[in-house]
Amino acid sequence: MVITTWVQAAGTVLLGLVGLWFAHNYRRQIRLKLAERQVEAYVRLWALTAPAAPFRATPLEPAELTKLHDDMSKWYFDDGDGILTSSAARDLFVGVHSNLICPFGEMKPAVLAAQLAALPPADAERRRGCAIIRQISLLRTQLKKDLAMHFGVSYYTDLQPDDRAFLVSCGLSPRRRPWRPRRLRPADRPRVNSCVCGVCPVKALPEAGPPEF
Repeated sequence: MVITTWVQAAGTVLLGLVGLWFAHNYRRQIRLKLAERQVEAYVRLWALTAPAAPFRATPLEPAELTKLHDDMSKWYFDDGDGILTSSAARDLFVGVHSNLICPFGEMKPAVLAAQLAALPPADAERRRGCAIIRQISLLRTQLKKDLAMHFGVSYYTDLQPDDRAFLVSCGLSPRRRPWRPRRLRPADRPRVNSCVCGVCPVKALPEAGPPEF
């Protein structure tokens, strides 16, 4: 009887361990599949933001902003890719997505909204098209961070006041990685003018350019 009881107990423990192993393996397979889908989703988002490349020499036009807004909406909802974003990427996505077509007074950050409200409509629209380019660069930097593509190096070494304010308005801290600089900007890294509209404040036009894209 004692031996039988021990055999039954051992069998129960063994079955429990096997069940736990299968459950762990199943969860691992699900995580791997979700990781693969996240990479695919991020690649699609990266591609559709191509019109806002940081080396662009002109502000985004209103028609381009509207198309970006529609394309990003489709990516997030119709294709279901939005469910795969990290919380940080989602917060930045929502901030950028809203800024594309919202009234000037509702843009993030509030300091940018106030500056745009003080400009003539045509200048304000040009300034929006300029600011969106940098904000989308912030979003792409977060996508690379999510996919662990920074390899311990911070790509954003020259955050501007508007950049920091935008991150804070999206609930992110500019003091945390990947925004906190970890090394000096390499002298041979291409520099890109952070203003392509001609109406940005002087303080937003340092010698150093925006992040890598």
